[in-house]
Amino acid sequence: MVAARARKKPIAAKLRNWRVSIIRRRGQYLGTVEAPNEKAAEAAAVAEFDLSDEQRRRLVVQEGNSPARPRS
Repeated sequence: MVAARARKKPIAAKLRNWRVSIIRRRGQYLGTVEAPNEKAAEAAAVAEFDLSDEQRRRLVVQEGNSPARPRS
């Protein structure tokens, strides 16, 4: 008798938060995007923030949450 094997469903890549900044005189925080990896986060940032090729060269993508808001 052949044992039935349970089929594994493909697991979707787990999305992570990525901080997006652009280097000007100082780094300017643009916001966050969700993506499974750094390359995908960069592509998502270019699309979401409508960045030009020049701005894309100065883009910084870091894994993590958005910066803490200052307390009032």
